[in-house]
Parts: sequence; C-alpha cells; structure tokens
Amino acid sequence: MSLRSSAIFLLLPAFASAIAQNGQRINRDSALAADFQNRVSQYLKLHKKAQGNAPQPKQTSSPAAIIQFQHHLADAIRELRPDASQGEIFTPPVAELFRKLVAGEMTGPDRAKIRKSFQHAEPIHGVRLEVNQAYPDNLPLQSMPPSLLLNLPKLPPEVEYRFVGRELVLRDIAANLVVDVIPDVSASTDVPKKP
Repeated sequence: MSLRSSAIFLLLPAFASAIAQNGQRINRDSALAADFQNRVSQYLKLHKKAQGNAPQPKQTSSPAAIIQFQHHLADAIRELRPDASQGEIFTPPVAELFRKLVAGEMTGPDRAKIRKSFQHAEPIHGVRLEVNQAYPDNLPLQSMPPSLLLNLPKLPPEVEYRFVGRELVLRDIAANLVVDVIPDVSASTDVPKKP
C-alpha cells in the first residue's frame, strides 16, 4: 500500500464522521421544519373550525363589516385555544432553528439588501406581542425581505411571518391574531430608529 493510499485510508473515518454529523444536522433541521409545518396545519384546522362559528360577511367592501368579522373570528379562535401560549407552534427547538435561519441570512451575502429593506420599512421598537392578542392596529405590517422569506419554512396563505422589533410573529391574516411569537430572533434585525 502506498503512502498516499494509506493516508486516504486513515482519513476515511474522519470524512465519514464529518459527513454523518452534517447529515444529522440537516436531517434534524428538516425534522424541525416538518414539526413546525405540522403544528401550523393543526392550527389551520382550528382556524377553519372557528371560521365556521364566526358569521361570514357577504361580499362587501365595508371596513366595518370586515373588522367585525375579524373580531368574531379572533374571538372564536381564542375560545378554541384559550390557554394558547408562546412556544406551542414555535417550540423551543423550532425557535432555535428559526434563529439560526434568520441569523444565517442576516450575516449572509444578501445581508445588505435585507438591512436596507428593514430600513425602508417603518421599524418597530419597544413593543412586545402576546399570543392570542390582536395584532395592534397602530403597528405597521412590516414587509418581510424576500430573500429572508425564502429561507424560512413556507406558510399556507392563511398565516404570515412578521417582524416586530426583534420578535418574529406568526400572524393569522383573516383574524389579525398573533398565533405565536419567537422573542429575540436576532439582534441583527434591529435597524436604527428614524429621527
């Protein structure tokens, strides 16, 4: 056996171990993303049940009718999950995955575009949102940078991600309801306060 093939033979276990560890991390991340999406699906079943209990407005463009439906839907959801608390959908391991995904994008090649996108939006500071509370009407719905959205697990159309300061919020669109929150997702999402 040549010196070169001996060296390769000796290094094979190290390479195999590195590949296995990387594969385990990827598989773990995939499993966490699948768990998150399963929890979102369970929430959507509850959302649909609540929608059946809330009086649906007829085709209308009346803001008052839309807001009334929104409030009825939110109340029906709260009745179906009265003890909802932070971490039911964004479980601690799922929250860590999201923190890692956001941090990866905020320090990755698109970081300048993402920070610029946050600076053009209306930055929100000093607000803490709670699960089952209405998303406050006075808070802007800050848009999510597309490259950041592409890195997060895809959501069904009934819910969306929103940043509020350092928090990542899962919001029920029709009910305008905070479904879950990850506090302190990343300090790098902070943008300077506008004068």
